[in-house]
Amino acid sequence: MGQFCDFLIQKFLVRMPFEQLKTYLNLSFQEAIRQPVYWYALILLLFLLLILWSIRKLRNDLVPVFHDDEGGVQITTQALQELVKKSCQGIEGIDAPTTKIKMNRGAIRLYVRLSVNPQGDIKEIRSSLRNKIEKIMVENLNFANFGGVDIVIKGFQDS
Repeated sequence: MGQFCDFLIQKFLVRMPFEQLKTYLNLSFQEAIRQPVYWYALILLLFLLLILWSIRKLRNDLVPVFHDDEGGVQITTQALQELVKKSCQGIEGIDAPTTKIKMNRGAIRLYVRLSVNPQGDIKEIRSSLRNKIEKIMVENLNFANFGGVDIVIKGFQDS
């Protein structure tokens, strides 16, 4: 009985997968798509990518504002994005702001992407927005690790 089990293990568990693997590697594309193992691998890959994407999107990051003897204060990324949108509402010539928040060596940097009016003074819009956001972040919210604002023009709004 022990010899028979050893024979089965050696025959089917050791040699068979490697021999099949060699045959799978030598298949043409037309032959490969007819094999179920390739479809299973593709479905598994897509499933793993979907899981990674959902983990990244559903993650609710907290950004540290400051920490003192009484405790720490944190803010969600959604609240920071809302803060930037509301800051842009009062400035003429800005439309559709979106914000990415990057942390680099503990410093928080905001990347604001927006559409601007092509007839507007872009330097004035940039300095106005940057001053408004920095005032809110540093003076009002007391961000100890605020690294600044970078503005990216993603398009031009209709006049």
